[in-house]
Amino acid sequence: MSEKDITSFLQVLGLSKREIQVYMFLAKSGVQSTSFVAKRLKMERVQAYRTFKKLQEKGFIEATLERPTRFTIVPFEVLLETFINAKKNEIASLNEQKENLMAAWKTMSAPESEYPVAKFSVISGKKKIYSKMLSMINKSKKNVLILTTGLGLIQEDTAGIFDALVQPAHKRKVDFKILTNISQDNLKITERLYKTFSAENANITLRHLNLSSQFFPRFLIKDDEDAILYAPSGDEQSILNLEDEGLWINDKMFISILKAFFVQMWQSAMEADARIQELKSGIPASETIVIKDPEEAWAKITQVLGTAKEHVTIITSSQSINSLLDNDPFRKYCKGNVKCRIMASIDIDNIEPAQKLSKRYDIKHVPISYLTMMVVDNKHLFMFKRSPLSEWGNELFYLADTFYTTDPSSIERVSEMLNDIWKRGIDISEISQQAGMKMPTVEISTAETAAALAIAMLRNGVTSALITENGKPIGMISDRDLLKEIVENGKDPKTTLAKDLNYTPLIMLDEEESIINALRMMREKGINRVATVKNWRLVGMLTEVSAMKQTSVSAKTSLPKN
Repeated sequence: MSEKDITSFLQVLGLSKREIQVYMFLAKSGVQSTSFVAKRLKMERVQAYRTFKKLQEKGFIEATLERPTRFTIVPFEVLLETFINAKKNEIASLNEQKENLMAAWKTMSAPESEYPVAKFSVISGKKKIYSKMLSMINKSKKNVLILTTGLGLIQEDTAGIFDALVQPAHKRKVDFKILTNISQDNLKITERLYKTFSAENANITLRHLNLSSQFFPRFLIKDDEDAILYAPSGDEQSILNLEDEGLWINDKMFISILKAFFVQMWQSAMEADARIQELKSGIPASETIVIKDPEEAWAKITQVLGTAKEHVTIITSSQSINSLLDNDPFRKYCKGNVKCRIMASIDIDNIEPAQKLSKRYDIKHVPISYLTMMVVDNKHLFMFKRSPLSEWGNELFYLADTFYTTDPSSIERVSEMLNDIWKRGIDISEISQQAGMKMPTVEISTAETAAALAIAMLRNGVTSALITENGKPIGMISDRDLLKEIVENGKDPKTTLAKDLNYTPLIMLDEEESIINALRMMREKGINRVATVKNWRLVGMLTEVSAMKQTSVSAKTSLPKN
C-alpha cells in the first residue's frame, strides 16, 4: 500500500482534498498549531481554521488543552478499525433485512419496461454532486466533457474531481475536455493542473472561455449517455457553500443539445497554456476564430476598424468597388492619421467609381480577383471567402464564415504578401491620366524564329520584346511567356516562328483616346489580352475575363502584373 492508497481511503471517508492535505501533514509532523500548518502548506489562515474545524467535527483530529491550541491526528488505525466495524454492521443489518425488503418490493413494484426510459434525479448538496461526478468519471469509457466556471474550477479541484481524471485517461484512454474561465483567481490551480496533465501525457485538454460565475450552469457529460448539471442555489457563491443543486439526466435528446452547446463554445475557446501566458505576462494572447454569422462578422469588423490608428489595407473583388462607392463604411475610420489602401481588379465596369474613390483612398489595380482580405494596423487580419455564384452581387465582403486572427506570425506573412502585391499594382492615376511606361526596345519580325527572339533579348538584357510585321508593331512578348510557350508546349525554338507564338497584341490609342476606349474595343472584338500603347508609351497590360451574363454573372476585366 502506498501514500496514494491512504489518500484515496481518506477520500472515501468523506475528506476533501484540503482536509486530506492537512491530516497527512499532521501525521508526518506531529502536534502542530493551525498557524504553523497554514504557513507550511501556504494556506490562507481563515481557510486553515475552517479546515481544522471541519476535521475536528468529523473526528479526524483532536485539540490539546494548551495555549495556543495545537492539534494531533486521531491515529489512522483507529479510523480504519472504525470504518471496518461500521461497514460490518451495515452489511449485517442489510443481510437481516434482505429477504423482507425483496418480498415487500415484489408486491408493490411494476414489471420493468422492455424499452429504455429517460430518467432524471435531483441531487442536493456539493458533497453528493461531487460524489456523483466521481462515479460518472470512474465509469466512463469513451469521453467526458466538463464545463465549469472559474469559481467552479476551484471548488472541483478541492473536491478532487480533476485528480480523478488521470487514471481513466491513462488506463482506459478516455478523452477528457475541460472548458472553464481561467482568471487570476484560479491561475495557480490551472497552471498546476495543466502541468500535471501534460506530465502524465493523458488525454485531458483544458481550454479557457469567458464565463460568468453568476448562476452559470455547470455540467459534466459522460459517453453521450448521461449528464449532470449543477449550479449554486443562492446568491452567495462561497467555496464552502454546500447548498448547490444538481440534476442528473440520461435523456438522449437533452444530452445531444447540451453537447452541441459545449462543442460550439469549445471551438471558440483559447488553449489553456496561451491563457496562462497571457495572465502571467499581461500581454493579450492571439485570437483566431471563424465567425459564421454575417452580422457578428460585420460587428467584429466595425469594432476593429474603430481601433485603427495607422493604416487599413484591403484587397477585394472588382464588383466590390461599385458597392464601396455607394455605401462606404470606411470613410469614418480612414481619416486623420489613418491611411486606407484598397486593391482590386479595375475594369470597364468599375473604373469610374475607382477614380472617384481615389480622391479619398489610395487605390491600385492588381491582377487578382480571388483574394479578399483586410489588415488593420498589422494587428488584425480578416479573410473572406468568395461568395457562391447564387449569392454573387456587389457586396463589399462575403461575410459568412469570416476568418479573423490576431496571431502576429500569420499577420506578418499576409502583410508582406499584400505589400508585395501593392508594389506590383498599377495606380489608378496611371489609368485615368495615361501616364505610360517605357515600350520594349528590342524588336523582332514575325518571320524570325523563337530562338532568334530569345538570343536578341539575352544580348540586350531585356525581359520583353516587340513583335513586328512589315515594320509595324503588332504585339509584345515577355521572356516568361516565351519560355512557357516553348517548354510547356514542347515546341522547337529553332523552327517555331515568332508569328506562331502566343504574344500579346497591341492596341494603339490616339492622343485624345482614354484607356476605357481600349477596354471597350477589347470587348467588341472579343480580345481577352492586349498591351495598350499611346504616343508610343505603354499605358498598361489589360486582360478581360468574360463571364456569361445570362447566368447573372456580369463580365469582368482585370489588369495583370507588369
